[in-house]
Amino acid sequence: MLQCFCSPIARRSNKVQETMEPVDVIIVGAGLTGLTLAKSLSQQGKDFTVLEARDRIGGRVHTLETESGAMVEMGATWFFPPFKNLFKLLKEIKVELTEQYLKGYTMHESDKDSPPRKNYSSGDDDDMFRIKGGTSKLVETLYNYVDKSKVRLGEKVTEIKVASDGVEVISNGQTFRCQRVVTTIPPQLLAYSVIFSPPLNEDVLTVLKETHTWMGDSVKAAVTYAAPFWKEDGLSGALYSNSGPFVQMYDQTTSDGKHAALVGFVDDSIAHLPFVERRDRIIAQLVRVFGERAGEYLEYKDTIWFKETLTMGGPSNGSAPKVSRHKNNGHRVYQKPMMEGRLIIGGTETSPQAGGYMEGAVNSARHIDTILKSVL
Repeated sequence: MLQCFCSPIARRSNKVQETMEPVDVIIVGAGLTGLTLAKSLSQQGKDFTVLEARDRIGGRVHTLETESGAMVEMGATWFFPPFKNLFKLLKEIKVELTEQYLKGYTMHESDKDSPPRKNYSSGDDDDMFRIKGGTSKLVETLYNYVDKSKVRLGEKVTEIKVASDGVEVISNGQTFRCQRVVTTIPPQLLAYSVIFSPPLNEDVLTVLKETHTWMGDSVKAAVTYAAPFWKEDGLSGALYSNSGPFVQMYDQTTSDGKHAALVGFVDDSIAHLPFVERRDRIIAQLVRVFGERAGEYLEYKDTIWFKETLTMGGPSNGSAPKVSRHKNNGHRVYQKPMMEGRLIIGGTETSPQAGGYMEGAVNSARHIDTILKSVL
């Protein structure tokens, strides 16, 4: 059985038309931006509530622990040296980094009918890192900084409206009241899933609908093994392929070597296929590249992010329109509050620096924190 690597948090029951006590801030979304902001508000003594539609925290930070004990990243994965604010946060909360294993030969596959090329790396000059213990450790640690009762799961926000004394946020028949509301879910999802009163400006709404959602067009897959057999052949486990299904893949074996895994991005052309066929095509590719031992896998798991309704939003009569990668990330409309100063739209897509990455999520939280300090 596969499970999410996060603390078990009970979903709260909801009473129809219940009105909750007012707070300073409501945060929509318990992903990296939302929980980074929640930690800061906690330390400032502000009263807040986090509303998360999923039954888990983290959003697109999603580490799975498999039955065999492997930790595989189905969402955010890598840290790069330019991510200064993320590094400061990791240091502050004492979450460590580990190098992405790249020692040995990386395989490059141009087509299915030609043997892959090999490119050797000593692993000493690479600048890719992962979060030790899994990326979910980052959001779990942030979550542990806040009062757990302030984070409500299974709360799908459907309406945000300005009232005479603040803002009303409607979720599952309940009315939550606050002075300021901060959204951290993808802007495109926000535009298609939440009704605003008064309505947002049409130009603003167009930007939201045409903002690229990080991971939204991605498919990730993980294959686990009893041991990292590729290392015995001097391979790094990394693969770049023009023929797929894996197009970019890396070793995610635990540092003690006990739990081996290959994880990466998959060509989205196979997303429509049944699970078993997707699995079989990927295993066939690994056998083709790494040899027969690649067929002796333990588990296969994939995540098709554009089928995740709490990541990708669209009109009621169809799916969300596809937009080019990073389009409108960090757009100027996201840099100032809206709805008479009551609404702040945040999240990694809204950051002018590193929009779409974990660094962008932290940057967004810092930007929102600065705005809130000036008005609360």
